[in-house]
Amino acid sequence: MKLPPELTHAPKYQQDHYLSMMSDGQSEQFAIMCSLQQPPGTKGTERAFMQGRYNGEWLNDMPAHQAKYMLAEAKAAGISTNGRYYCSGIANKLGWCDERAWIEDSGDMLKVAKERNLEVKGSVNYTPPEREPERKSLAKDVVNDLAKREMKKNPKMTKAEAKSKVKEKHTPRWAKGRQSGNK
Repeated sequence: MKLPPELTHAPKYQQDHYLSMMSDGQSEQFAIMCSLQQPPGTKGTERAFMQGRYNGEWLNDMPAHQAKYMLAEAKAAGISTNGRYYCSGIANKLGWCDERAWIEDSGDMLKVAKERNLEVKGSVNYTPPEREPERKSLAKDVVNDLAKREMKKNPKMTKAEAKSKVKEKHTPRWAKGRQSGNK
């Protein structure tokens, strides 16, 4: 019987326990769990979210000079990194110098994702609500410049008529409805 990947490098007694459970008719996942003496992971819990991140364990996976540099810059920016984990997925352009990207738990991540309107997937899931993009109408200086051009083409036109023509011609459709009070 072939061993699952989780047990290929496990001690012989764990492999034997797995094989014994399988021959007794147990399910594969239960046999793996019992032979490794590990309960199944539970998605969405703080333990699952912070596993490998407590006490700065996550820094051990980085080159030492990079970890020291990152921590020194964060501390120079006034960020307390004790008991916190840097999450680059929610950081702004400041990177590890962004205080909000240093989180203590999944609640912090969810809070920052909501504040910054970010979509996150994984141990923490959040999809921001659809929002219509902010739209602006034509700037006054643009209207004035285009009105001057219209007046050069047609010298008999007044400035008010030229502005009205420019607004009618160049204002996007969505803004025309707002100007007339219709949405």
